[in-house]
Amino acid sequence: MIRALAYLAAMATSASAGVLEGDSADPLAELNAFYAKICQWDDGTTIPYETVDITHDGTPDYLLNYDLSCRGQANAFAGTAGMARQIWVSLEDGTYLRILDVNARDLQIETREDHPFVILQHVGSYCMTADAAPCFLTLEYINNQLIWAPRAHQHPSMTARLDAMDAARQETAND
Repeated sequence: MIRALAYLAAMATSASAGVLEGDSADPLAELNAFYAKICQWDDGTTIPYETVDITHDGTPDYLLNYDLSCRGQANAFAGTAGMARQIWVSLEDGTYLRILDVNARDLQIETREDHPFVILQHVGSYCMTADAAPCFLTLEYINNQLIWAPRAHQHPSMTARLDAMDAARQETAND
């Protein structure tokens, strides 16, 4: 792991440093150029993405799903915890900010009560159950960041986790 991080750091140029830190004027171009070097893509491969509008400003925001190969390894950015996914939102100055960088089995974006929400599907152990069981975490987009959505917007799998955590806290406090 340390070797991989050292390699990534060595590969980072001043042009890609911002995109690796989470800000960029053109994240799609910068990330594709960066990973083309690392993964040795010479066949025109690019990171799959969807345009979304989380910011509701009319400028495309991006959901990247790293469903691709790297150095000949199929599904290099996926595993039992899911696939690497990122969300980049447009800012007023024309640049982009990465608000999510996570491995998740699935990711959905919904609008509820005029607010954007991101629903992540994790392995079941995230909700204190079997890994095969899905666990859903709902995040709300507010002020260029994702925060845990109020309990009322959480999936029952997450509510059960929160209840179990509250019960454990109470039990520990009573001891």
